[in-house]
Amino acid sequence: MASTGPSLAQVEALIAVIDHGSFTAAAEVLQISQPSLSRRIHALEETLGARLFLPVGRRMELTETGRGVVAAGRRALAEMGSIDAMVGAARSLTAGSLRLTGLPSLIATELPGHLGRFHRAHPGIRVEVFTVDDAEELVEAIRVGRADAALGVIDRVPGDLAAIPLPAQEFAAVLPAAARGAGDEGPLTSQDVTDRSLITLPRGTSIRQLTDTALRGLGALPAHRITTTQRDSLVPLALAAEGLTVVPTALARTAPAYGGIAVALDPPVHRSLGIIHRPDELPNPALHEFLALIEQAPSA
Repeated sequence: MASTGPSLAQVEALIAVIDHGSFTAAAEVLQISQPSLSRRIHALEETLGARLFLPVGRRMELTETGRGVVAAGRRALAEMGSIDAMVGAARSLTAGSLRLTGLPSLIATELPGHLGRFHRAHPGIRVEVFTVDDAEELVEAIRVGRADAALGVIDRVPGDLAAIPLPAQEFAAVLPAAARGAGDEGPLTSQDVTDRSLITLPRGTSIRQLTDTALRGLGALPAHRITTTQRDSLVPLALAAEGLTVVPTALARTAPAYGGIAVALDPPVHRSLGIIHRPDELPNPALHEFLALIEQAPSA
């Protein structure tokens, strides 16, 4: 009897391990047991007659054959997704998947409302959300098919991708509550900045660029800088150090919980946001519906 070729379930298992970094995480995303996932990978190796992973210290790395199988597997799953798109539209989206990514600050502040609306309307769709560190990684995730769509800054979207604009995200400064007298609700001033430590993200990040622009506009330099890669720590770190930070307004609103206040910026600072995706002719039906909900959402 002739042996059968690889199954899509086996290929999906392999790609899930690569995308999510471990057998445990991949099994959780695919909603199967880890032994079941391992069996799929081993069955795929037996079918192909080749090793796909090799141990390197405590990690497992793809072999050259494995890298080729992953690339071909992504193309195969994309083709199946096109077929599912034609059939799935008639199924009221009771099954399927949607993979979303974005910059950490945007995933935390801007995505929940949009994703919440989608999930309430289509709870049967399996949703995966992960973050990327910068715009370059975001674009790559869309291009290679790791994500169906991404929430990012859309000032410069590559020509091979498309974007649906969202309301611009405004920024505010955070200061210790004691920095302002009672009733002083004016915007950030150079006096607020001088002699304080600025807590911010590394160079090259969007938040760092906007922060530097805002402070240059005031003609003020902070006394010291503390740099962190953890966006969620900007507000608590700034207030613990009796310093300041510049963050999206949604994060600035958390300042009172740490003994701080949100202070407006003048002139206002904002960044243009949108949902970035591939303009496929036959998109994932879940993605098609998600983009439709984004376009129908009322402007803020």
